[in-house]
Amino acid sequence: MDKGKKRGEILVKIVCLIISFGLWLYISNVENPIRTRKLDGVPVQIINTDNLENSKLTILPEQDFKVNLTLEGPASEVFSVKADQFKIVADLSNYAVKKGDNLIPVQITQYPSNINIKKNESLRINIQLDELVEKSVPIKLEMDTSTKNGFYSFNPVLKPDNALVSGAAKYINTVKWVVAKGDAKNVEQDVYSNLPLKAVDEVMKEVKYVNINPKTADIYIPVKKSKSVSVNVKTKGTPNKNMIIKSLEAVPSKVDIVGEDNVINSIKSIDTEPIDLSSIAESKELSAKLSLPKGAVLVNAKEFVTVKVNVEVIKQKNMTISIGVTGLAPELKAVLSQEKLSVIMQAPEDVLNSIHDEDITANLDLTKLTEGEFTLAPKVTTKKEASIISVSPDKVKVIISKKE
Repeated sequence: MDKGKKRGEILVKIVCLIISFGLWLYISNVENPIRTRKLDGVPVQIINTDNLENSKLTILPEQDFKVNLTLEGPASEVFSVKADQFKIVADLSNYAVKKGDNLIPVQITQYPSNINIKKNESLRINIQLDELVEKSVPIKLEMDTSTKNGFYSFNPVLKPDNALVSGAAKYINTVKWVVAKGDAKNVEQDVYSNLPLKAVDEVMKEVKYVNINPKTADIYIPVKKSKSVSVNVKTKGTPNKNMIIKSLEAVPSKVDIVGEDNVINSIKSIDTEPIDLSSIAESKELSAKLSLPKGAVLVNAKEFVTVKVNVEVIKQKNMTISIGVTGLAPELKAVLSQEKLSVIMQAPEDVLNSIHDEDITANLDLTKLTEGEFTLAPKVTTKKEASIISVSPDKVKVIISKKE
């Protein structure tokens, strides 16, 4: 009994729902009453913006021009209408505008015929304007270039080297450069490229919403074959007799050159302009200009190299040494007129300082001599790299006799 009662209640509710839905369909489609609806975010088109240029003004970017409409009309239409069925414009030619905020009335030029727009005469949008500025800025090239082994790329040629940027003063005043960015990898011949330009500020951050004229720049990078050659130090004149030129070293010892194949293939080394040895009095560093053959160009180097001149000053030293004898027969004895000699040695200072008595010998050769009196020249030798300038006395008297 309870189950039958519940089924009856459910059936009554379903019938009521069907009747209510049918009534709604009747009212909506047959009666179709007038209804009011708010439509938000309808886009507004800005027209006649060319007039702003005459006033040196421009519209700031990132502005969303939309209005909210209050619509009235038949329910079946007012609730189905969409924003793209409306055309709303703001005509800048009809109003005096200024830098900053400008409240501009809008006009509804297109809308559905069965729809009434309430209070449309009060619709306005706020347009923010800024000064229209133009200036010339340098073009900065950011070119990542690498060449094949044996080739060298010269400084790029950029055309043009300046560009005009224009737009709202808010953005143009921050522009420092216009950048052309590109790369050329593993090249072995001249590079020609056309690169797009981008406006940047002083920290190289991109500045948007600016016009750039021209929009691209042409890049030309000359590429030539290179060759590494040694530096040959040329000299003239005679060194001072009181010194020795131990070495002449060029720094760098090698340089890279580029040029046409028929030029650089024949070059084995690059000479310096002659260094006058007669003017050198001590160890020093000199600057010497390179004598480049015609058609050859230096790579990553200056026209001058440093020449390190290492000099040893020649000095003299007086030494006294004992005289020895050789070749004397066993049964004979020799008496010398003096036992020592004075020897003047000449050599670089460090060599002289290293010479000791035992490094020098003075001998009289008495081979095949018999009894008698003789005047002989001693033979003086040294183990060191030094010159013997003089020996005093140059001869010694020797008396040879038999031993008792």
